[in-house]
Amino acid sequence: MKIIVNSLDLNDAVTKVSKALSVKDVAPVLECIKITADNDKLTLYATDKDLAIERTIDANVIVGGAFLVPGRIFGDYIRNIADKGSDISLEMVDENRLLVSSQSSECNIGTLDVEDYPEIESISGSNYFAIQETNLREIISNVIFSVATDDSRPMLRGVYFEAKDYTLSAVATDGYRFAMSKKVLEERVDEITATIPSRSLSELSKLLSDSDNILKVYIENNYLLVCMEGTKLFTRLLAGSYIKYDNIVPREFLSTLLVNKETFERALNTASIMSRSEKNNLVVLDIEEYNMNISSTSQYGTARENITISLSGKDVRCAYNSKYLNDCLKVINAETIKLEFAQHNSCVITIKDSDEVLYFILPVKQIV
Repeated sequence: MKIIVNSLDLNDAVTKVSKALSVKDVAPVLECIKITADNDKLTLYATDKDLAIERTIDANVIVGGAFLVPGRIFGDYIRNIADKGSDISLEMVDENRLLVSSQSSECNIGTLDVEDYPEIESISGSNYFAIQETNLREIISNVIFSVATDDSRPMLRGVYFEAKDYTLSAVATDGYRFAMSKKVLEERVDEITATIPSRSLSELSKLLSDSDNILKVYIENNYLLVCMEGTKLFTRLLAGSYIKYDNIVPREFLSTLLVNKETFERALNTASIMSRSEKNNLVVLDIEEYNMNISSTSQYGTARENITISLSGKDVRCAYNSKYLNDCLKVINAETIKLEFAQHNSCVITIKDSDEVLYFILPVKQIV
């Protein structure tokens, strides 16, 4: 086998698929990237059996074939010799030895038998939803930060997706906060549901662009497949039923306020500086008819910010983990947001006159 390929294209492909390499002590083949050359295309594939990423690039395939190469060593070497406009030669010099060479570099890397690599699961392609690439990227960004990070409830380590009619909904919660986002679908579907691991979604988000290209997301046999331009991501879904979340978010509120999102975010970031070294990143909100006072206290002192708001209902005094509030504000793209306070000071954050995102946050403690 012999291939000539652009060094930057190869480096980009190796970087992308390497995200699916196993990080645990596993069989040696799962530490490898499978490389296949055929018809002037070079296809790189890596998997840890839960997540798989495939990338296809153009190449001058002189002699076709396939091999397994240790992913991290190969990736590190390619990254160091990649240079704008330069080519790299990949050539099998014997049954288990790959020669990687450029104009000024040369390296021999041992390879493994491609026959030992896991088979790729097949998906028929009949069960899917279609969505703009930028909308898929945004819906992931809008909720993924609320996924649980501990193993006590495995299903909460993923994001629950539900496609129905022309709407895709995504839900995530860690038990202290709840996030939901909605985006429009390009085609009507009856109903498709799946809980997708947060790690897989994080890697998918990095592969997505802000393009308005229409992507098809295939879900069947407990697997998900997303096909992008030149790239495929394949992941195993979380098995089991997601929590029933319909009654988590309050429907009755004692107070509602409207505030400029940018102003609130800046004030919150400034006021919370003092509590960032504390366990709960605690900020206190004192809210009256036209004013919100945001403060934090630690062993180092007190910080306080005042901003103008519009409140209807009762005055509010409450405390939250500032990180939970900040995580929401970072991804909200709107001028004016709405905060609604229910009994016991639980808070719902939405965009004024929009149902695109909804965040529900529990207070850290009740303040008398």
